[in-house]
Amino acid sequence: MSRIWCLLLLLLSLSTALHAQSFSVSAEVDRNQIGFGESLNLVITVSQSLSAGVNHRISIPAVSSIPGFDIAGTRSGQSTSFVNGVGQTQSQILYELVPQNAGKITIPAFSFKDPEGNIHSTKPIEVEVLPAAAEPEKPAEQSPAKEPRSDSANSLFRALFVLGLILAGLVALPFVISAFFSRTEVSSVSGNQSGAGNAGFVSDSGSTGQKKGFDGRGQIEDAIVEPAGSLDKSRPAGINFADAVARLKREFHDADSAFYRRYFELFRQAAISHSSSLTENMTADELFRRINETVTFDAVKVASHRLSADLELVMYANRPPARAFSAIDADANEIIRAITE
Repeated sequence: MSRIWCLLLLLLSLSTALHAQSFSVSAEVDRNQIGFGESLNLVITVSQSLSAGVNHRISIPAVSSIPGFDIAGTRSGQSTSFVNGVGQTQSQILYELVPQNAGKITIPAFSFKDPEGNIHSTKPIEVEVLPAAAEPEKPAEQSPAKEPRSDSANSLFRALFVLGLILAGLVALPFVISAFFSRTEVSSVSGNQSGAGNAGFVSDSGSTGQKKGFDGRGQIEDAIVEPAGSLDKSRPAGINFADAVARLKREFHDADSAFYRRYFELFRQAAISHSSSLTENMTADELFRRINETVTFDAVKVASHRLSADLELVMYANRPPARAFSAIDADANEIIRAITE
C-alpha cells in the first residue's frame, strides 16, 4: 500500500514539474552595441506547450514605452508545431528601438502571467550606445612660409591672366562694334513694322517673352528669351543622412507608408547632395540607374536594386516594405558612402 502512495506522489510531482515548464518567456536583442542614431531589434518570445490537455494560449501584452528608447515600429507573429503528437506554440513581438541618448542603457525585465496565475519574467538587457561619429576635420592650409615661391608664382599667373583678358578684348572689339550697329539696324527695321513695338521683350517682372533677331540671312526670326532665374539650378545643400533619419524616427512612432515615403525622400536628397552626377529633375528610375552606372562594386549595385524594389512597393502599392528597416537603412547608407565624391 505504501508503494502505491509513493508512486502517486511521484506522478503528481512529475505532472507539476511538466506543467511548470509548459510556459517560458525570453527577450533578446539583435546587437548589444550600436551607434547613436541607429536602431536595434528587441524580440520577446512566449513559448507554450500544448501537451497533457493544455489548451489555453496566452498572448503577449503590448509594451507602450521602454525607458531610454523610442519605439519606431512593431511587428508580431505566432507559430505552432507538433512533434510525436506533442504541440508547442510560440508568440513573438518585435520592437524596433531608437536610443534617446548615448551611453549604457538597460532594457528592463518584462513579466507575464500565465492562465494559472504564475509569473514569468525575462532578464534585463544592457545596451551600449556609442556617441555619433564626429565630422572629419579639414586639413589645415599650408602656411606661406612653407612655400617661399608661391607669391611670385601667383603674381606671374595674375599678370598672364590680365594680359590674356586684354588680348581677348582687342580681338573681340570689332565683333562687339559690328553687333552694336547690327542691333541698331534691327531696331529701326522693327520700329517700321505695324504694331511691333517692343512688346516681344522680357518685362521688368522677368516673364518670358519673344525677342526679334537676325537669322544670318537678313531675315528677322523669333527667339525665346528665358528668364534669368530659370537657368539657376542650384543643387541642394548637403545633409547628414544619419541625423535626418534619427529625427524622422522620433517623429514617427510606426514604420508605416508615410514614414517610408519621407525616408526615401531624405535618401534622394542626400544622394543628390553627395554626387554631381545626380540632379533634382531625375525620376526614381533614372536616379537608381545613374547610381548603378556610377558605382563599381557589385555589392552596392545589389543594394541599389533592393532599395529600388522597396521604393516601388511604397510609392505604387502604398504599403511598407517586407524587409526590416535596419536592412533598408544599411543599404541606403552603403549607397551614399559609395557615391560620395
